[in-house]
Amino acid sequence: MDNYQQSSVFLVVLLGVLALLPAPAVQAAAENLFESEVVVPDQSPGVRSHTMKTALQEVLVRVAGQHAVLTTGPAMAMLKNPDKQVQQYRYFTVPESEPPVLKLWVRFDGEAIRQALQQQGVTYWGAERPDTLLWLAVEDRGKRYVVAADDGTDVYLQIEQAARQRGVPVLFPLMDLQDQSQVRFSDIWGGFFDNVMDASKRYNPQAVLIGRLNRSPSGGWSSRWHLEVAGQPSSWSDSRQQLDRLAQQGIDDTADILASRFAVSQAGGNLDTVSISVTGVDSLADYSRLSDYLSGLTAVVDMQVARVAGTEIQYALQLNGSLQDLTHTVTIGTVLEPLSIATPGSFRLRQ
Repeated sequence: MDNYQQSSVFLVVLLGVLALLPAPAVQAAAENLFESEVVVPDQSPGVRSHTMKTALQEVLVRVAGQHAVLTTGPAMAMLKNPDKQVQQYRYFTVPESEPPVLKLWVRFDGEAIRQALQQQGVTYWGAERPDTLLWLAVEDRGKRYVVAADDGTDVYLQIEQAARQRGVPVLFPLMDLQDQSQVRFSDIWGGFFDNVMDASKRYNPQAVLIGRLNRSPSGGWSSRWHLEVAGQPSSWSDSRQQLDRLAQQGIDDTADILASRFAVSQAGGNLDTVSISVTGVDSLADYSRLSDYLSGLTAVVDMQVARVAGTEIQYALQLNGSLQDLTHTVTIGTVLEPLSIATPGSFRLRQ
């Protein structure tokens, strides 16, 4: 059987299957986006009520991608009675903490929060978040080091906590012999990033963050940051008296930049309908993988197959946001790749 006959048979089979299958449901965002842990002094109702509000504020900032969300109508309405958004909660003691540290863990209703924000045109940042590799050089009163994965230093723990609060998936390099042979402390500190970017390929991140933290003799901290995501660089600096504040602000700034690219909004309550085409769909397994991926994207509200021609499928998508927003999201994924800037809406299925 030649290639034309194979494509024709696949087309007939696929059209038959599509007629029988329901449209894929939109998948909910990752559940941990709507979870929070807050230290509490006790389990009294008053403390719990106050802590629920604090936890909901953290979640709202995380999924909106900006602190300004707390001043919007939907957020203020939810914060008046945060208990209504709670699905589960429990208390636990942090293992091996001395003295014992009590925390309240809360999970909120993610779908209700998403709908409340998007229906009022507030930006929403779902589960499509780029894995961000962080090369962090620290000079602490003469002590110089590059923070490695799971090294347990104060800097590592502060960054990890800040990243968890904002929902930024941060990973650190191993700093094993391979990393050390490619990246020196002076490369990061001096702003010579070519070696850093080359070494980053090993980890296949969607974004690379390079940070430099310096502790002055008086005890204060200063920082310089450089972020590369989808070929677009951003740089900034900051200074704080406390390390935890500096780490929090560095990750806050990173999250703000990422959200500006990947968060979507339903401006004025209107939805855009766009057409996209995807090539390289060679089997029913490919079609299933593609449809599951598209239907799970935050920006996609509804999808229909408009046309099948050989190994190319054309979809009609109803979107929160624009085709450009969708393309930005696709670039950090592993399922689709844009064919050409000159032909927006054309993609290839990665094999």
